[in-house]
Amino acid sequence: TLQRPPTRRNRHEMRRSLATMRRVRAVATSLMLNAMLSRAAIPADQPGNVNDGSCVVDAEASVPESSSPLALARGLDAPLAADAEGAEFEHAPFWEENGLLLRAAWEEWEQEHLARTGFPTSGGGGSHLGEDGDFIDPALSSALEDAFDDPSEETEAALKSLWTDSDHESGRPLPRGVYAARLLTESGVSRIRGLLDAAASSGIPARRPNGMNRRGVIVDPNVDGAVSPKSLVELVEEQLIGRVVRPVGRMLFPDRIGCDDDSEYFGFTIRYDGDDDGGEVRGEEEGRANGKEPRDLELREHRDASIVTLNVNLNLPEEGYSGSEVYFRAYPSDEPTAMANGDGETHGGTVRFSPGMAIIHLGAHRHGSMPISDSGGEDSGGKRYNLVIWLFGRDGDVRISPYAKEDQMNVLERWRGCNHTEVFSFV
Repeated sequence: TLQRPPTRRNRHEMRRSLATMRRVRAVATSLMLNAMLSRAAIPADQPGNVNDGSCVVDAEASVPESSSPLALARGLDAPLAADAEGAEFEHAPFWEENGLLLRAAWEEWEQEHLARTGFPTSGGGGSHLGEDGDFIDPALSSALEDAFDDPSEETEAALKSLWTDSDHESGRPLPRGVYAARLLTESGVSRIRGLLDAAASSGIPARRPNGMNRRGVIVDPNVDGAVSPKSLVELVEEQLIGRVVRPVGRMLFPDRIGCDDDSEYFGFTIRYDGDDDGGEVRGEEEGRANGKEPRDLELREHRDASIVTLNVNLNLPEEGYSGSEVYFRAYPSDEPTAMANGDGETHGGTVRFSPGMAIIHLGAHRHGSMPISDSGGEDSGGKRYNLVIWLFGRDGDVRISPYAKEDQMNVLERWRGCNHTEVFSFV
């Protein structure tokens, strides 16, 4: 099974008519806003009126609350995610029809939420969030800064030593081609979870994360139905993708990732739920009847539609769970040999997450998630929360063939880009 983002088909359609789509979106946005403003329209002969060319409105009138994008979005009857495989385009017409409205709703919600709570944003592209700088693990943050400042084999070696191929707690080897590191501090996990929990309570409908997971959200401003507050998107794009996933992926897999193979991304959260609250709900009709959504307990074996994948755990230290290890099959380059030996189904090994821990691996590396347990014990049941980031090339292209040694990116290109123009600012 190949796990794909729900918008892959649309990316190819957009490539054929990008300019036309931009014009259509601009017109649609204008029509939507004019329709909302028409609720405040008054006769043109009264003082203080403004004619904007489409309707006459009171220049000092506010848009009625019931007509705001946020209120309209909260009033939508969103469909439940039901299918557990091949559901990339489940309910796609609903999300595409309401995509512009939902983006406007997130913008309105974020402004209201920040004005009311002062919730921290990503800090405008610096190396920290807020003032404490406690987001990425300090040792990892320092090694990353050294590599950006002075790309060399020595600074890369220091950084590689933090991305180990063995389990941090047990010391046992990880599956070949899977690397783990302590990525986020407890404060960093809390920061992301705080943003996600606030968004979840917004009342704005959110699309399922992918075609296999039903619980979780998409974090991407270009996907209809995604959760797209600017503070959350900037955190993912600047702090995690620009600072970690892209350069570290190039460093760990130099034979697989070349110029522009990792230029685009797809981010999403997942939640595995082992708490038995009355049994598994199967299907949208049963879910609506019971007022519940289906739980995700496990994930079938699959490949990701990415050149490289980062998977970071967002559980807090007090949020225990049992089971839910991620298992891997043979490393992609070993698969033909494994199949020839009749060993194609042998595990490459398993990984158990701890709070703030991240793993990075090739998207082509087959893997899945074992069931989360609800069968007793101190940490029985519980939930596992993770943020997953896929990188791939333009329009969703994923390169499969390895690069010859002479065609691989050099150390400077890995950290500055092939034109030496990618510079990450640490402040």
